[in-house]
Amino acid sequence: MQTPDEDTALTPERMLSLLEDQQRLVTARTAALVPWILAAWGIAWLGGFLVLWADAVQHPADWRPSILAGLVFAALLVAAGVLSAVLGARSGRGLRGTREAAIVGIAYGNTWWLGGVALFLIGQALQRFGMPQSLLAVFYPSAFILFAGLMYVMGGLIWHAAPMTVLGVWCVILSAAGALLPLPANYLAYGLGGGGAFLLAAGWSAWWLRSSRRRVSPSGRGRA
Repeated sequence: MQTPDEDTALTPERMLSLLEDQQRLVTARTAALVPWILAAWGIAWLGGFLVLWADAVQHPADWRPSILAGLVFAALLVAAGVLSAVLGARSGRGLRGTREAAIVGIAYGNTWWLGGVALFLIGQALQRFGMPQSLLAVFYPSAFILFAGLMYVMGGLIWHAAPMTVLGVWCVILSAAGALLPLPANYLAYGLGGGGAFLLAAGWSAWWLRSSRRRVSPSGRGRA
């Protein structure tokens, strides 16, 4: 007669399956906030750049946005940046044995606002040392989108989130393509091509997370 321990003994194949289930659960839980981060930036980019575009077509002879348009654009980006920092810092919390994940999440979240401040100061320095002020309308959007793209590529690699990685590569391409467009067409391209892509990626990422959870076997879920 077999003992209960012998009946419940795990085969090597079953142990490998449980390990894979645990890895998928940890990955899904760590990346659970990614769709919200993507959606926040999608709304900020779509709304912010469309506001700049609508404002610019009202005075085509002057590239500079009005005070109201600039404030709306800045407020949307700051709100998305703060939300990304908070959610990024929280992404690794509540998971046992993931101290490294928590540290990575905090570092990733705070890199968003540090990078944004650095790019702003670089733009101001370029203007101070002779760059025409009109070029800031080209430099700032393309530089920030390039930075965001690199951050999303890095985030996708950290959390094994394919939608995030694809979006990051798209943003890098968009930053260069948009810089070649005349004002204010670049604002429209960034709003539709960038903001729309973020919202699509948010939906794709949410579906990807649900699929990851469904691939976990019942026993693996119970052990998580």
